[in-house]
Amino acid sequence: MDCAIRFLGALGSVGLLRLLRTKPTQLTLHLYDHCPFCIRVELVLGWNGVKYARAVYGYGDTLGSTTKGLYYGGRTLTGSKQLPVLESADGAPLLPESGDIIARVERDHGALRPASGRPELAEFFNKNGVFRQLQRTLTRGEVIKMTHLMDWARSEDVEYAKAKYEGEGFDYEAAEAAKASSCAEMATLLKELEGLMLSDSSFYEDGQLGWDDVMYLPELRTLSAATGLEWPPKLRAYLETALAKANVQTYFK
Repeated sequence: MDCAIRFLGALGSVGLLRLLRTKPTQLTLHLYDHCPFCIRVELVLGWNGVKYARAVYGYGDTLGSTTKGLYYGGRTLTGSKQLPVLESADGAPLLPESGDIIARVERDHGALRPASGRPELAEFFNKNGVFRQLQRTLTRGEVIKMTHLMDWARSEDVEYAKAKYEGEGFDYEAAEAAKASSCAEMATLLKELEGLMLSDSSFYEDGQLGWDDVMYLPELRTLSAATGLEWPPKLRAYLETALAKANVQTYFK
């Protein structure tokens, strides 16, 4: 206490006023709303109480790239059509890559609980696994209808997404035709996933959030765009509650 008093006395009234007026550096997260890697960053920022501004871009925006996108929205970040990117008002270099941004947050605010390495979770969410295949089938045609989001506000944003994914072999008409059977199969998978939860509020036994949740919650958030899908109550409550703690919205209607 004596040290604190001496410190404040040494500051004087002017110095104290300046100290009280000092604000944390303003951060801006440049992102796509539908991007799971962007949502990973938002979860970590939100759970740590870090304030930031969201700058959301259309999916067809080149962001200054000369090889990708359909229009230039007026802002060049890294020169690549890749988000998220974290910007600091103090003039520090732009920080791309979700993993690097999260590492910065961990450095400044404390490390997340490490990933458990549970093989059953890794297998369930594998990008080539059944869950992810069905997730794409059920959501790619739905998210592009969300024209209230900046991601899809322009027709070129939808056009770019469709051309990209059709070029990779995705068939939007076939996905729509298979919706009923895909919903039934996914509902079964979600019950299986609910059984893999070790608590009501996270994938960890003690209920605290960690890297497992950072990796897998964004995939479940994407799935919340699927219409007509029945969710197990505990799994849906976990998704909604964990995202709400970071002030991140789901796509549930």
